[in-house]
Amino acid sequence: MIAIAVSESQVMEALWAGPGQTVSAVEALLQRRRPIAHTTVLTTLDRLHRKGYLTRDRQGKAFVYTPRFSRDEFERAMAEEVLGALLAQFSVPALSAFVDLVGNDPANLDRLEAIIRAKRRERREP
Repeated sequence: MIAIAVSESQVMEALWAGPGQTVSAVEALLQRRRPIAHTTVLTTLDRLHRKGYLTRDRQGKAFVYTPRFSRDEFERAMAEEVLGALLAQFSVPALSAFVDLVGNDPANLDRLEAIIRAKRRERREP
């Protein structure tokens, strides 16, 4: 799950750097960092499109991909996707591990507490 998120993030980074790119253009950008198969880029772009993170338009024989979301919106959606999968499968252990990890940093623990308070207020309001 995390490995997929990383490759999806790398593809999104390439598209934020220059929206409206073909598979080959995205592949060329990613090849600068490490070798990557054309089929991997193609599959990742298709998966991101099916998830709704990208738009694609046919230009000639190729699709041109553009992000539908900002970096912040995408990061939040990815966090929800990963955490949602963990919570669906391992609810109590996932929550416990999350609180343990957040609890290692007092500032993060304070942020979590503030988020929880805000969510409780939001749920009480009609």
